[in-house]
Amino acid sequence: MPETAVTNTGPPLHLAQIGLEGHLTMFARVSLSEHIREELSRRGLFERIATTLGERLGVERVTSQELQAQQATLAGFTSHQADWSVAALAARLAPDVVLTDDLALRRGLEARGHTVVGSVGVLIRAFKTGRCTKADLDTSIDQLFDGSTLYLSTGFRAYVRQLLKSLPE
Repeated sequence: MPETAVTNTGPPLHLAQIGLEGHLTMFARVSLSEHIREELSRRGLFERIATTLGERLGVERVTSQELQAQQATLAGFTSHQADWSVAALAARLAPDVVLTDDLALRRGLEARGHTVVGSVGVLIRAFKTGRCTKADLDTSIDQLFDGSTLYLSTGFRAYVRQLLKSLPE
């Protein structure tokens, strides 16, 4: 069954930086807030993402009341309005997954019961759903590590490498 997603700026940004934004089409619906649309537009990527996703993309308005509620709920996890807008959409839409590469937001969303996936997770899901081969996945991970603005600790990079070795050909 196709999944629905709410996304933060990170995964569409990082995947587009390596030319793999097309993997976002594995989701039946990708919703993002106006705040995230603005962030992607400032980076010159919103139109590209919108073209790739077509009818799958939904841009949602988040009210000031929803933002305030998320600010209170996520206190101690994140202090950014764009992050609160992602959490507000996740609360409103109850997606199958929330896409973010922001560790603090991830922790806050997971604490509220959401399944959270980052750019690495999107690439692994692309492999698991047959969208790419293991060799393609290895190349994509290298591109993500070296060709995007995604910051990953040395420890997490080692973890991802070990995970890739454990995947079937």
